[in-house]
Amino acid sequence: MGFFDNRLVKSLAVLAVLGVGAILSWAALDTAFHATGDYEFCTSCHAYEPIARAYREDTHGGNNPAGVRAACNDCHLPHDNSLHYFWVKAKHGIVDPTMELIKDPHDIDWHTIRERREEFVYDSACLNCHKYLQQATEANRMAFRAHRRYFSGETERKCVSCHENVGHHRLGYHLEQSGWPKPREGDSQ
Repeated sequence: MGFFDNRLVKSLAVLAVLGVGAILSWAALDTAFHATGDYEFCTSCHAYEPIARAYREDTHGGNNPAGVRAACNDCHLPHDNSLHYFWVKAKHGIVDPTMELIKDPHDIDWHTIRERREEFVYDSACLNCHKYLQQATEANRMAFRAHRRYFSGETERKCVSCHENVGHHRLGYHLEQSGWPKPREGDSQ
């Protein structure tokens, strides 16, 4: 009777192979997520150049004394749970490049999209980095007053409802300089 004839040994071998496979799959998936979620990857499409310039000028884009910068995934994916993160990443991973291929980028009304920023920036993402925001604002009377209703759950407003230009400094200017004029009042777009 050979070593692998024992049922327990076979079961342990199968479990070990499955465990190693799960770890390797997780590592590969994590590597792919990071490789496809950083600034260089996300801004490799032509349509994103003005957005990239605005990002580079912003504090979150590394324009700060420490040079720390947030990756696109840090803000534009939810961080409330892994399944939601994966779902939104997969959706954008399919929709964004498809739209880049089938639609003229200049037909995209980026200014209107900016007005819907709450759909593309997640509070769970903000609070993933700004973990101690509530405690920090409590130490500053003005900051506390501005955030009190948010932390008490008395408002439906999101972080980017008030912090409209966070992440992309002077984005409207960069869009206009790149050929995306802001629609005039009364224009239907």
